[in-house]
Amino acid sequence: MNEIPVVAGKKPAIITPRQEFAAAAFLIAAGAGYLWILLRSVIAANGVPGFPLDDPWIHLQFARNIRLYGAFSYYHGDMVTAGSTSPLYTLILAAGFLLTSNEMMLSYVLDIAFFAAGGVFFHLSLRRLLPGRPFLALAGLLVYLLEPRLAWAAMSGMETTFFIAGVMASLYFFTLRSWRPLAVSLGLLLWIRPEALILLGLCAAGALYEELSASGTVVERLSRLAALWRRVRVGAALFCLVAAAYIAMNLRLSGSVFPNTFAAKIEYYGGGSEGFPGSVFAYFTAGPMVGIALLAALGVLNALFGFIRRKWIEPALLIGWILLMFFAYWKDLPYLYQNGRYMMPLIPAFLALGILGAAAAGEYLGDKVLPLWLPGRELLPPLVLLLIPLVQFALAAGGARDEYAASCRYINDRQVKTGRWLNAHTSPDAVVATHDIGAIAYYSERRVVDMVGLVSPEMIANLRNLDSLVAFLGRRRVTHLAVLRNWFEVVNVNPLFQTDEAHPEVMEVFPFDPSRTHIMTGQVSQMERVAISYLTRGDPGTAIAILSRAIHLDPISSRLQLNLGVSLLAAGRTGDADAAFRRALEIQPTLWNARVGCAQVEAAQGRPADAVAHLQELIRDNPDVPAAYSLLASVYVSALHDTAAAREVMSHYHARFPGNRP
Repeated sequence: MNEIPVVAGKKPAIITPRQEFAAAAFLIAAGAGYLWILLRSVIAANGVPGFPLDDPWIHLQFARNIRLYGAFSYYHGDMVTAGSTSPLYTLILAAGFLLTSNEMMLSYVLDIAFFAAGGVFFHLSLRRLLPGRPFLALAGLLVYLLEPRLAWAAMSGMETTFFIAGVMASLYFFTLRSWRPLAVSLGLLLWIRPEALILLGLCAAGALYEELSASGTVVERLSRLAALWRRVRVGAALFCLVAAAYIAMNLRLSGSVFPNTFAAKIEYYGGGSEGFPGSVFAYFTAGPMVGIALLAALGVLNALFGFIRRKWIEPALLIGWILLMFFAYWKDLPYLYQNGRYMMPLIPAFLALGILGAAAAGEYLGDKVLPLWLPGRELLPPLVLLLIPLVQFALAAGGARDEYAASCRYINDRQVKTGRWLNAHTSPDAVVATHDIGAIAYYSERRVVDMVGLVSPEMIANLRNLDSLVAFLGRRRVTHLAVLRNWFEVVNVNPLFQTDEAHPEVMEVFPFDPSRTHIMTGQVSQMERVAISYLTRGDPGTAIAILSRAIHLDPISSRLQLNLGVSLLAAGRTGDADAAFRRALEIQPTLWNARVGCAQVEAAQGRPADAVAHLQELIRDNPDVPAAYSLLASVYVSALHDTAAAREVMSHYHARFPGNRP
């Protein structure tokens, strides 16, 4: 069954295939050019190039090491590891480093080129699904080129557009029943992402269904299956060779069939999420997707009807691709984060269903509703229907650009800045443990220990046990930690560097000492945050109760003791507050704000001279504690009535912290 049925359109095409291909080439070139202009405008606005997530530098780090040292390792001299989910993309990046050392431009050019290639195969697939409808195929291509999240993917520095291009190429070869190119395409797709196995299964099921569903005796059906095998056996052998090379590489590098990033992310993010189905539904139906979602619903109904009548296999593959990918992620990785990048490979299939829905609705309107004398009545209805998503996508472009620019700034202000700080302020033999291994490893040029197991498979067993994690880091001779505060709450040591406190998700760098460094559990961290929220609302009693329970669970956290002291002081329990501050200092002698707390207690107990002496000593020990200056000036004014001394303290404060308000 090689013929694809015509969805609509009974008249011959009014443009030649050559004209259609020229128009498609123009649209794809214009779409790629638009992305490049958009990208340059974001770089100009931010002042520097960037990526909207940290992962691109993982590929780049591997690629640079392959280029420089010929090893698939994350740091020169480390063991090789299958730490790239997309080894083929990484190898292409490594080849690109032969031409340029500009990692940003290399990634941008490749991703936009793959976006364009995806557009080529998307258009070719639409031509097969909608024969004789060139204008509808071109309109569908325009929908693909304007979809905002595909534009994000084309500027993300990730393998997403490469994977999309491979998916669309595989679908196109299936529509041709061209088994050898399909086999090679699916084999290479496996080297881009392991989800290729889902599409492989769908293509195999589609081919078998096509033969078994045809009428005939059992013998005739078996004969058709035998003939099918003769047609596909060379392709099957080709796929097995490509897949075997992929498996062999992973087994050689990490001892697993799939890259260890696959197992690490499932271990870290797995466990199921009740809200995942609703989030995915909104991802494909909300905002600018409303128009295409309504058309896709019509496309699904039309496809199912055609499938039941045993006439149309390809749209069923589109539906199966979306559903199986959804269920796979719901089971193992149920999080729609980073702009939903794991769902992005489903967007072209969803768009194709929407275009098929427009074709089906347009056929009905043209035949049943519009008058016979109306020129172009077969052509106009589906094109008018597709104007809705086209307009919605165009209107959403500005907001998508701003969101992309903000995401790039976020990564530059945290991971990139931290990597460059480590490069400038640590010795070349420093070992940095971090959960964001991309930009930090690439720009620090330091050996990195991965705290979530993406490039360190031996780390995966320690993900759920913080004590085991700290012991593991000690065995790996880690010298520094670089972590986001809301991911790993490190206490009992002071940060050497931190990003802007005024913005959420502060990245901090700590010295690592296995005997002192302590990481609070997520449960205790959450209790601390809740207690602080009560304290800021003027309810220190509830804060004290919650912090006391947290300290029972984690008695060696200096920060819990500090916050307990602050809460007790707010409740007027100065003696208990002083004891809490001193316990905090026993755990961490360099917890400077605990010393400020002790001075607050002395002032509150009517001992201003002791408070002044304490604060002056603190400023001598560490002149970079803003709260010490503010409290010292306040004690001079309110308790000792010495405004001249207070002014002198504040002059030192402003000299030390220019631009800060006390």
